[in-house]
Amino acid sequence: MEGQENTTIPLSDNLKLVGTLEIFERPAPKTGSPKDPDYYKGNWTYVKTVKNLITNVGYNTIIDRLIGSRTYSSTTFTYFSWSNGTATPAVTDTAAGFLADGTTATKAVATYDSYDVGNKKQIFNCFLSSTDNTVASITKFALMNAASPTTMFNNLIFTAISKDYRKEFYFRYTLQMSQV
Repeated sequence: MEGQENTTIPLSDNLKLVGTLEIFERPAPKTGSPKDPDYYKGNWTYVKTVKNLITNVGYNTIIDRLIGSRTYSSTTFTYFSWSNGTATPAVTDTAAGFLADGTTATKAVATYDSYDVGNKKQIFNCFLSSTDNTVASITKFALMNAASPTTMFNNLIFTAISKDYRKEFYFRYTLQMSQV
């Protein structure tokens, strides 16, 4: 219309993503299957909670999936890796860098909780049995795209936890979204 200027309306919604890893342990062995949701209930001792760093590739994956095109549009993070690495996480980290930082192992995520729309969160349930002892002193965790990872969503480091045949670990990774 004549006499009216085009104006830009500022967006007031800002999305914040926070990844949190909770670590629990229990003595081994435990009967049952990690595919059974009840398997994760009871007998777990809380070890620690760690905030993490979402990588540039992690953010790119979210955007690519939203628009349905580009490099990571079909990427999923159905695996996790753990390590005894010591490198400080950075947003530029890659799966190759994570795997090169110490002794590493990778395994399929056991289960996913249904996306909680009301609380805007997704939970990944990751489990190490008494036989997953490739890494005896675990200091790092990341969600990965495959058993032989090429894409990494996040990277976090924490004070070492020991792992041997006498322990099982449950890693609960929560990706919490909020508007700030």
